Amino acid sequence: MIKIINEATQALDRYTMPCSQSGRIECVRYPSRAYALEAIYGRECIPLEKTMYVYLPYGYDPGGKYPVLYLMHGGTDDEGYWFGKGRYDGTDKEKYTDAGNVTQNLADHLIQEKTIEPIIIVTPSFCENVEEYQNRKEYPAVYFETVNYFWMEMKNDIMPYIQKHYATYAVDATEEAFAKARQYTAFAGASQGSVTGLYSIMLHMLDVIGYIGSFSAGAIKFQLEGTELKVELDEAKLEELVKAVKCGPRPCYWYNGCGDHDMMYSTHRATYDMLENRCEKELQEGTENCCFVLHKDGEHSYRFWIRDFYNILSLFFSGNEEEHSI
Repeated sequence: MIKIINEATQALDRYTMPCSQSGRIECVRYPSRAYALEAIYGRECIPLEKTMYVYLPYGYDPGGKYPVLYLMHGGTDDEGYWFGKGRYDGTDKEKYTDAGNVTQNLADHLIQEKTIEPIIIVTPSFCENVEEYQNRKEYPAVYFETVNYFWMEMKNDIMPYIQKHYATYAVDATEEAFAKARQYTAFAGASQGSVTGLYSIMLHMLDVIGYIGSFSAGAIKFQLEGTELKVELDEAKLEELVKAVKCGPRPCYWYNGCGDHDMMYSTHRATYDMLENRCEKELQEGTENCCFVLHKDGEHSYRFWIRDFYNILSLFFSGNEEEHSI
């Protein structure tokens, strides 16, 4: 059984230094569309060329098969966030940890010590950068709505691109092939990326993505009051999520992590409790297929999300039955 961490600890320090068996990160460009903007405004936008980062483990074999984790950033960040290649440099100790961004180092070490099997990690973005719309006064509200439409980009553009260019378990880019590989496919995100995991992945893609990781956000409504962000529980979305979980394939695992000092804690906890209670056959707490990890003194930051990242790697991609903890 895999042990998970649920409070601040210095044990992560042993994973912060570069690993002797280091993977590599590729920056790729792929064609897409502004699915959210087109749906909201009812008009077609110019085609987009978007960026995502792809982590390949040490010794990556193009002829092999690897599980895939799609890892999403939060609001105002971008596809480079998780690897320290976005608007914040990887050495930024305020945005990341005292050692800076340690996402790759952590993955490298866990693979080297065989805590997890080698995996591919993909960091896309829900952002749709179309200048015509970004300059409109209502754009901040529209920006929050992108979480409802990102599944279109995942299904139409991102997953097919990854299948075509990398060694995944999907034998081709058809819906049937992705469904057969769902037990090797995961999606996780922090903050607005966590909401994306609920509103796009859990609502629309449980047939092709088996694992979901939710860090620091549940089923919420976003509101801007001046420059202040307000969130509240979205009861209507919760009902949709209950229906999706009851009607779709059973999640392989749904991980939830949040700090008790996090501004999203109450709504995240309420989301988890309602889904776990209403979907008692589909979601069974503990070691079965869902959990809620409370980080003591935890805040809305990478310092705690990196612990969630460790947890999902251990829960989703463990290569053996031994116990692991930090």
